[in-house]
Amino acid sequence: MDVPIIELDSVSYQYPDHTKALNNVCLTIERGRKIALLGNNGAGKSTLLLHLNAILKPTSGQLRFKGSVISYRRNEIRILRKLVGIVFQDPDSQLFSSSVYEDIQYGPRNLGLSEEKVKKAADAAIGMTETENIKDKPPHFLSLGQKKRVAIAGILAMEPELLILDEPTAGLDPYYANKIMAVLEDIHNEDRSIIISTHDVNLAYEWADEVWIMNAGEIIAKGCPTVVFQDERILRKSHLEKPWIIDVFDSVQEQLKNGAYPRTRKELLERIAKLNRVLA
Repeated sequence: MDVPIIELDSVSYQYPDHTKALNNVCLTIERGRKIALLGNNGAGKSTLLLHLNAILKPTSGQLRFKGSVISYRRNEIRILRKLVGIVFQDPDSQLFSSSVYEDIQYGPRNLGLSEEKVKKAADAAIGMTETENIKDKPPHFLSLGQKKRVAIAGILAMEPELLILDEPTAGLDPYYANKIMAVLEDIHNEDRSIIISTHDVNLAYEWADEVWIMNAGEIIAKGCPTVVFQDERILRKSHLEKPWIIDVFDSVQEQLKNGAYPRTRKELLERIAKLNRVLA
């Protein structure tokens, strides 16, 4: 059986001002997962994400990386951060070089790779994120959507096994939001897990194969989206709404006779079209 990439064992965290942001969180991140993290503002989502690559250290509890407890020694953290990469909500906090290409090369170069390997890693990341046409531009001249793709490319160049993105579609128009999600779909594979933090229940429902819902520093629900998003109590507690697909499907469910919940707009429309043919 594969060892999980990351495990959190009873992790709690308190900020210096005594704000308790995490409370006894237990989580396991397996390989190949697409995970959506949701919750109201102040629920602890960003604090949780910052623990996953040791930017923050638990006040109590343990973080395990590939089965070994992290002791927060410098070399240990360096290895962890190579394989667990975070893309922050504001890409400007990660982009600082004179050109996109230099920015994407920064991570692998900082790992001590040869120039040949640095270039190869950067070129592969550019290909995955479709940033070839902007690679010579200064990052501050780019649109928000372009900056987010460049920030993703910079992390991908280090070949992470776990990619974490805080609000990857926040502030984007539908075109660039779809571009970002298409990139995530393309780079996901059985060896790489992806976690996104989002307020968009519809995006989480359609994209993720596992959802975590936080409230007041605790994980109050985790599991399959079609199950979690039907729990009215959890949704009320976390100030979330049902995905629209579930609402629409529920309204015609009696006629559709206990079919499995559709996950995408296309699946839902196909089911409704089938129902229309039957009723006709």
